[in-house]
Amino acid sequence: MVFFSTQLQALPYSVMDSYSFSMGGTGVASGTRGNAIFYNPALLAASEMPQNYSLHAPVLGARFYDRNKVLEELDKYQYLGLEANFDEALTAYSTDVGALQDVADATSSLGQQLLTLAGDPMQREYFGAVVLGIPHQRLGISLTLNTRVVGGAEVNVVQNDLDELQRILTATREVNLSQAEAFRSNDLESRLLGRGLVISEVGLALAQDMDVFGHEISVGVTPKYRQVTSFDYASELNSADFEIDLGEKDHSAFDVDIGAAKHYGNGWSTGVAIKNLIGQEYNTVRGNTIKIGPQVRLGAAHSTPYTRVAVDLDVNESRSTGFDSNSRYIAVGAELNVFDMTRVRIGYRHNMSDTNTSIATFGMGFDVYGAELDLAAGANEDELGYSAQLGFEF
Repeated sequence: MVFFSTQLQALPYSVMDSYSFSMGGTGVASGTRGNAIFYNPALLAASEMPQNYSLHAPVLGARFYDRNKVLEELDKYQYLGLEANFDEALTAYSTDVGALQDVADATSSLGQQLLTLAGDPMQREYFGAVVLGIPHQRLGISLTLNTRVVGGAEVNVVQNDLDELQRILTATREVNLSQAEAFRSNDLESRLLGRGLVISEVGLALAQDMDVFGHEISVGVTPKYRQVTSFDYASELNSADFEIDLGEKDHSAFDVDIGAAKHYGNGWSTGVAIKNLIGQEYNTVRGNTIKIGPQVRLGAAHSTPYTRVAVDLDVNESRSTGFDSNSRYIAVGAELNVFDMTRVRIGYRHNMSDTNTSIATFGMGFDVYGAELDLAAGANEDELGYSAQLGFEF
């Protein structure tokens, strides 16, 4: 843990399955058959886990963070045709000095909107998975096929653009703007920058109970093959949008997750897991490097027939793939079992590195004759996330 306690560039630990998402993103000591492969593979062999096969398909989730309404303001920029208005005003002024005020108005509007676009980046995350779980004390097994999109975008407003627009605006006020003004919208250097990863994985988790100095401990390992497509681009503002198929570059690699869990027989359990133990670096088409490094998380949970509470803690700080802020989470969650058919869950995920991305979560689970439906949502003032999954036990 000391070795991994430095800052690493990595994906946020939590995935977006409905069960854990509704409980704040906890799962290292409280995971289920459907998500143990994502949080701690050792839980597949844990002695308190019901010995049932399970299939969770589909598992879907999405997250949106846009504190400064980047895409909304960009849509406004394009809808108002600010660049076209600026060019048209200058063209009209080249033959009619009476159009000077139109140049001033168009220049002012364009400069003000550029300043509005400069701010915090927006972030996007999407998740989809199929999970087959076969828990057993001797050898628990789980297989997953999943795809995750993590990335973001920001408007890079170049100071030279603002300086040129201010120069033109000042010249209009002093009535000394040349009618042969050469600066046009196609000279703007400001761009929408987008960057992130599309990650598709095939993972096989194996877990077993072991006797360690007289204590029964569950250990697990998840070797996985990862196909990655990085995207990295710079688009002109007049036609830009957040895309995941621009500036693509394909990569592939093997990696592994490991974990351990201990059940104490009194409702308490603890766990530790390390994801992406090997780690990888991906060089994008624009020369940026995105790293997925090891992530260490500790967890503890307490369960009764009617309740469950859990807490998880990231040991190391991570930086995500696009323009996201740093993340180091402490997550707490609770579940209430109502008549074995309905479960109500609440949670809170606090980002110790950036409190603006801390969220409260809520969810419900329904279990009818082995069929499970789980729904979850999380939000703060600037962020919204939601998840849904369908599962079967047999």
